Amino acid sequence: MSSAANGKPRGKPPTEWVAHVYARLEVPLVTYVRRICGDWETARDVVQEAFVKLCQQAWPDIEPHATAWLYRTCRNRAIDLTRREGRMSMVHGGTDVSSLQDRAGSQPDEQASHGEQIERMRTQVFGLPDQQQEILRLRLHDGLSYKQIAEVTGLTVTNVGYHLHQAIASLRVRMQAAE
Repeated sequence: MSSAANGKPRGKPPTEWVAHVYARLEVPLVTYVRRICGDWETARDVVQEAFVKLCQQAWPDIEPHATAWLYRTCRNRAIDLTRREGRMSMVHGGTDVSSLQDRAGSQPDEQASHGEQIERMRTQVFGLPDQQQEILRLRLHDGLSYKQIAEVTGLTVTNVGYHLHQAIASLRVRMQAAE
């Protein structure tokens, strides 16, 4: 059933809605794209282009899947740019696994030990295949659902779950071997 049939007017997304989505997703999208293309300036440009395209989408059709649509649009544009430039490499500077750490209530020696564990985990994450790294970050850092990750990457939801499971199992084995 079309949006017009639902009684919702079709057209461009409302400015207030776009501003809200931009405020919520700009930083995570720029961070995500920088991992793909390698620099902040290009990442900001890619995200800005994606939001321009978002403003051209039919409203309210885009609303329910705007997050996944933006990630997919940014991902595809960043991959196109890096392929064109001949340098398809994921940036390894500063993974966001540290955001998983809970510092509240820890003693200094516990914090130091926990920091060492996080650093070991960062190292092990870099050893995963690029696709597993991306899926892991989209799930744990960006908080996307399996369905959203599937929309971003072009995989099935089942495949996303499989790759996420493989990444976590591989990390577990790597972490145990590193101890």
